Amino acid sequence: MNSINSIRESLGKYKESFYYWIVFNSLFYKDKHQKKTVVFYPAMPGRRHILGRIFRILRYHITTDLQAANNASFIVSWEDTTFRQQTLELLNLSANRPIINIGSHDISKKYVDAMFGKVFGYQTIIDPTTHRGKCVKKGNINALHDGSVVDCPVVNPEAGFIYQKLINNQDGMFIEDIRVPIFRSDIPFVYIKNRSVQCRFKSKNTKCVIKRTEQVFSKTEIDKIIEFCNLMGLDYGELDVLRDRDDGKIYIVDVNNTPGGPPNSLSRLNEIRALRKYTVAFVENFIKQTSSMPLKSEVLQK
Repeated sequence: MNSINSIRESLGKYKESFYYWIVFNSLFYKDKHQKKTVVFYPAMPGRRHILGRIFRILRYHITTDLQAANNASFIVSWEDTTFRQQTLELLNLSANRPIINIGSHDISKKYVDAMFGKVFGYQTIIDPTTHRGKCVKKGNINALHDGSVVDCPVVNPEAGFIYQKLINNQDGMFIEDIRVPIFRSDIPFVYIKNRSVQCRFKSKNTKCVIKRTEQVFSKTEIDKIIEFCNLMGLDYGELDVLRDRDDGKIYIVDVNNTPGGPPNSLSRLNEIRALRKYTVAFVENFIKQTSSMPLKSEVLQK
């Protein structure tokens, strides 16, 4: 065991290399004799969901059977919906052990903007009946991609929609979105996604690249993003962030606690690179720290 720990420590400085990926993965997370288990509840992750892909890479047995919970390495609150109703089964289990994302119960646009305002001191939602000029209208429910640019004032705002500041994230003929993976208090990297102005609210990217977090955000911005995730009860997930070219500020406009990916238009090589980074981030922030660091849901309960 001491020799394995010694190898683990010596590999630390090679985290970004393919060598690390192969050796670390094969040495520590492919035990043929005792396969570890993760319980997702109430739903199973799909083929494209990142967290499911991470656990498959690490050779975990994935199940929704709560009878396996007592011996499972991880339990994940998992439901691909905007509003989650806490299940009695997970609440009872959470009294004795951490559950990933049990505190993430509302990812609606209104709630995201309210929590964003508490941390950053400014918001995106405007009053469309008094605002002058253009704004963004979009559904309050997550992942609809139904946004549109409308003129204000709006005499009769439509129920079920929010009206937001039109953030100037345009660079030439393209708009730029920042996709931000969250692993506890770590942002291992970010994606820069570009689309044509005409496809501003669509999911099809023209270009997507990976960048280091520090290339895109200041330390203060990173700290505030993590603080925002704490308020959201988000242990794991991804954020959509826009930077306004006019005021220089960042705006968190969307939260996803069951993200899929990697994003489209990423090269095959960078997709493999992203999956490696995701997996290393999970190992570093969940597997190696499970016993020593509380989940955000536990912090919220104190």
